[in-house]
Amino acid sequence: MTSILDGLDTTEQVETFKDPFQMIVGQEHAVSLVRSAVKQRRHVLLCGVPGIGKSMLAKAAYSLLDPPKEEIHLRYNLSHPDRPEVIILHPKYPDRENSRSEERTHDAFFVTPDRLPFEISIKMGYRCPSCGHISTPEASVCVNCEDEKRFDWAPGESYHGLFRMLDVGREPALETITTLEDISGKSYHVMYERVESGEIKVTQRNVSSEQQPHVENQSHQERVLVPLKASRYIRVSGASPVELLGDVKHDPYGSAESLGLAAHQRVVPGAMHEAHEGILYIDEIAALGSYQNHLLTAMQDRVYSISGHNPLSSGAAVRVDDVPCDFILFASCNIENLKNILPPLRSRIRGYGYEIMLDSWTKKNQEVINEFVRFMSQTVEEDGKIPHLTVKAVERVLEVAEEMTFRLDGQKDALTLRLRELGGLIRIAGDLAVRDGSDLVLQGHVQQAEVLSRGIDENNPQFMGQRTPESSISRDYFF
Repeated sequence: MTSILDGLDTTEQVETFKDPFQMIVGQEHAVSLVRSAVKQRRHVLLCGVPGIGKSMLAKAAYSLLDPPKEEIHLRYNLSHPDRPEVIILHPKYPDRENSRSEERTHDAFFVTPDRLPFEISIKMGYRCPSCGHISTPEASVCVNCEDEKRFDWAPGESYHGLFRMLDVGREPALETITTLEDISGKSYHVMYERVESGEIKVTQRNVSSEQQPHVENQSHQERVLVPLKASRYIRVSGASPVELLGDVKHDPYGSAESLGLAAHQRVVPGAMHEAHEGILYIDEIAALGSYQNHLLTAMQDRVYSISGHNPLSSGAAVRVDDVPCDFILFASCNIENLKNILPPLRSRIRGYGYEIMLDSWTKKNQEVINEFVRFMSQTVEEDGKIPHLTVKAVERVLEVAEEMTFRLDGQKDALTLRLRELGGLIRIAGDLAVRDGSDLVLQGHVQQAEVLSRGIDENNPQFMGQRTPESSISRDYFF
């Protein structure tokens, strides 16, 4: 195999890859297993030293998933306001829409303004009450007969409130209307809601006669908890239970009608819910501690309740049961932290997935060298603030990668896969080139960057127990 640098002057001429898996250097075995895991929806535990591409593998895995099909909504519960109901919608498949409650049916579809009932279209500002002509809610008069109609008030028109009390001003166009209608002999709550596309979302809900609500109350509406178009690749550190499990916001009035904010409006989804149908990547999973038990339950049941965590908050009285969280877990940890992962959780991962040990070095050959050169070019492109490297500078970076392998792993004729640190070396060399006004990163810049990239605790007598008051810690570290 020929060298990628043959005939080139700088890394700017190197062709880079767009496929996230091709951008990963030297982890062929791990890449193969991750591809298989995503295809079969298996969980993955990535283990290895810091900076070898664990998070890159998880993010690349997300590119293999199909777009999500389900959107999660919450709706006011008439019989128990502090127990909001979970609604699962399939926007691309209207006839498959369903709710987790089997006691009533739920339908949602979209219509154009001309298909609305006459009175509804007038109240929403689409129809003229005089001639029946259709126009937009932004128009204050009918474009056909020029009579006044309902329209959207501007945000600054606060004086309309006084005019409305004196019957001087006109009623504004409503964005949402809820009515009680009889359909095929059954009572339905029908909600008409404006959406950005100019269409109206119509939601029909079958209700029993003894549970007819005050339909004008805003708390009886539903809200989106996890949007369909939101990214389902969620990365967390597990530093707090709220981040992973979700929470319910405090309201001083609780869920009191007409005073407090309804319970379903205060629910905050956790990372495990936001990753539904996607990938939940937990960096340093051992740091979760006892919360690993909650994660294990969610992986087993694929649903997990959301409740308030502060016992002094009004949110502690709220609980949302069976919120979907069917995610693929990608977790990472260092070798020394494996013992801190709960045995049942590791068993779950091994039983329904893979534990993968990533390499920290790779044997040196021409194919690997070409991959490293592409990595250098990609690092420059992703940074966007440093110039490209000359061939001599590239060769020096390769020598540093070989020296790092011998120093850290005791391997000869090999290159390190600690690419985060190697990328740091390239960025520091680029900063030095910018400081010097150079259009390219030269070999000398890389050599200067070697000292700066080592860190303040390497080869520094003040950190080796030899105190030298006259020396400055920052002298060799900052340029």
